[in-house]
Amino acid sequence: MTGSTSPTRPARGRRVARLAWAWLATAAAASTAVAESWRSELYPHDWTPPALDSRFYQDRLIQDFSHAGYHRGDRPLPDVEGPVADVTTGRFDADPTGRRDSTDAIQAAIDAVQRAGGGVVRLPPGTFRVRPPEGRPAALEISASHVVLRGAGVDRTFIVNTSHDMRGRSVIRVSGPGEAGFTGSNRTLQRITMDLPGPTQVVPVADSRSFRRGDLVVVRSEATEAWLQEHEPRWVPHARRFAGLSYPRRVLAIDRDRHHLLLDAPTRYALWQRDSARVERLGAEPLAEVGLEDFSIGNLEHPDHDASGWVEAAFGNSSAAAYQTHGSALIRLERVWNSWVRRVESFRPEDNTLDTHFLSNGLIISHCRGLTIKEVVMRNSLYGGAGGNGYHYRFTNSADNLVIRCVSDRNRHGFVFSSMGTSGNVIHDCLDRETRRAVLGRPSGSGSDHHMHFSHSNLVDQCVADNSFFASIYRPHGSHPQHLVTAAHSVFWNIESRGNQHGDVVKTQQARYGYVIGTSGPRPGVATGSRRPNTDPIDHVEGRGRGADLQPQSLYLDQLAARQGGLRIHGLDPEPVPLPQRQARLAPMLEAGPELLAAGRRPDYRWTVVRAPGPARFTSDDTLRTTLEMTTAGSHQVRFSARLPQGEWSREFTVELAR
Repeated sequence: MTGSTSPTRPARGRRVARLAWAWLATAAAASTAVAESWRSELYPHDWTPPALDSRFYQDRLIQDFSHAGYHRGDRPLPDVEGPVADVTTGRFDADPTGRRDSTDAIQAAIDAVQRAGGGVVRLPPGTFRVRPPEGRPAALEISASHVVLRGAGVDRTFIVNTSHDMRGRSVIRVSGPGEAGFTGSNRTLQRITMDLPGPTQVVPVADSRSFRRGDLVVVRSEATEAWLQEHEPRWVPHARRFAGLSYPRRVLAIDRDRHHLLLDAPTRYALWQRDSARVERLGAEPLAEVGLEDFSIGNLEHPDHDASGWVEAAFGNSSAAAYQTHGSALIRLERVWNSWVRRVESFRPEDNTLDTHFLSNGLIISHCRGLTIKEVVMRNSLYGGAGGNGYHYRFTNSADNLVIRCVSDRNRHGFVFSSMGTSGNVIHDCLDRETRRAVLGRPSGSGSDHHMHFSHSNLVDQCVADNSFFASIYRPHGSHPQHLVTAAHSVFWNIESRGNQHGDVVKTQQARYGYVIGTSGPRPGVATGSRRPNTDPIDHVEGRGRGADLQPQSLYLDQLAARQGGLRIHGLDPEPVPLPQRQARLAPMLEAGPELLAAGRRPDYRWTVVRAPGPARFTSDDTLRTTLEMTTAGSHQVRFSARLPQGEWSREFTVELAR
């Protein structure tokens, strides 16, 4: 290997990205010229988020996906000004010429910023060589919040990892403490006191005094034998391998009288007391406000190009070249919340004789929530063999993250969801191009997919598959426990096909229901396939070939605008009131979008009785909290309304006076 590691053809990746976004913009513009638009029967003009009286097990429902990304999309990504540590100045002395290794210098700058409580680690224009130190999991490691690693632009700052001995290691690793993960031990927890069959942001617990407003929690339930029998009996012998459903959340408000928690995003699947449904407070703070931005990143390729060393199963053969690259990643994020990766691209280092950008995986994301991955381009994995190689964006046990205007080009799998803790993620305005490809070897896997073990309630929105496809199919593959049922209640919305590859643009065989709403392009087909175990009923499909006419073109953007400009009224129906008691306390909880909060005006409240078996009155009908006084046993339907200049929002509650 020579001393020079300067980049070659860096603009090519940028052209792919710009071409992808130009395609999407052209498709969106073309849709405005179509005379006859249509809406999904599941998403009418007056759609409201489904609530607890919906049933994940029985009902078709489009969930609210507007909570994805950095601070749920309610804040723009920040441009952190400083303090700034330039890796080439002072005591750090990194080499921007690429002639000597800069690992220690860059890591020293990261450590200094971490000790100072945060700031920017600046990589000026140039090429920086790094490699993982002996016994370390990554070349560069961030382990504290409020750290931004910033280059001068994807065409000016280049990070080159010079080691090909990268099995299970990363070039950049951002990692929070172990107890900040979705699962943990010895945590403060409270059992959920009623079954939650549908989506809800209000969760009743045995004792709310265990929690405070602002707490970071995880709503969990076990993958019990009963649950596994309902969803995939072949998993029962491997029950200990599954952590169950996990929903990381922040507590927005607490009703101390009724012991209800208002969470900042809805639950994504049915939660049963039978399965030990509970709310746990995180054992440690995850990392937050970490940014990776404005640089290109690549890896020197393995020097052994013999085809026998790169076959599908070579990752498990210690004498094969692929063994050293197995499970490696350019960027790995673990136990990180409300952070971002933006304007980052892979590139081919000059010393690579093949068109290799990196060894195996691009971004691996685990136990993360609230990430925004924006304008990132990943291209050309060297190896795409079995066992988890050649994935460009992979989410494992990660929730409510947003991938926007990103590109995956030549991959085994482009955008991937795995495991029961993976839900609420949104892939918006992205391109998956040329799947089932690697620089060496021919992968057997392909497409962007819900890959394994019941990832659920995710959204793929207004994306393009160019010689690729999006999938959530039954997969009897992998070592035990096999992948099998991969998804439930996930939505493919307005998916466009490109290229000359044959086959359907979406393939779906989800448990309970899945949804494909609108496809277009030369391959608009949707494959629901022959019925596979535990995937009934057949998934809901609308608008094959009519995606260009679909309104709205983006489900995510439409839902985000509605939530940010609106008011949500939360609350559960009160418990039945036993005679001789005749009063029920009513205390809804409000969640205002940031646009309403900015206006700073208090709503006007109004309570009305809609239906009642006899006379009924409120102690106060113009306050947020009130008491309903009833005279006659039976069911009482009441409405709460909140009015602002921007509009009026209302919700009905049912109060039972026991007979």
